Amino acid sequence: MVQAEVSLEKKAAMVQYDPDRVTPAQMIAAINAIGFRAHLQEPSDGQRLQGQGTVVGLDLQKGTVTVDHGEIKGLMPPMVTEFSVAAPEVLQGLKPGDTISFTLKPRGVTFTLGEVTVVQP
Repeated sequence: MVQAEVSLEKKAAMVQYDPDRVTPAQMIAAINAIGFRAHLQEPSDGQRLQGQGTVVGLDLQKGTVTVDHGEIKGLMPPMVTEFSVAAPEVLQGLKPGDTISFTLKPRGVTFTLGEVTVVQP
């Protein structure tokens, strides 16, 4: 797990994790094993979330962009996040330091960066 935000009041948690190290099923099993009840809440197909931030890094081979972003309402607080991209061309023309607006699209139990616009200073 990379980061977790837990709301006892809402009985919900938002977890950012490294899929190379753990699966959602493994996290759920571990949470259930210590006496809490966990289940996966998958994003709805039509759900698209908006964000804005600064490009910190790009990995063209992995197809990812790391963004220092503000709050993405309904998903995560401000943080630095490595996002997979929906298509490699999303990364074209981006460079560290660019301020971007972006749209996240659901893909399975996670989100990918779908559309990116460089915001002019």
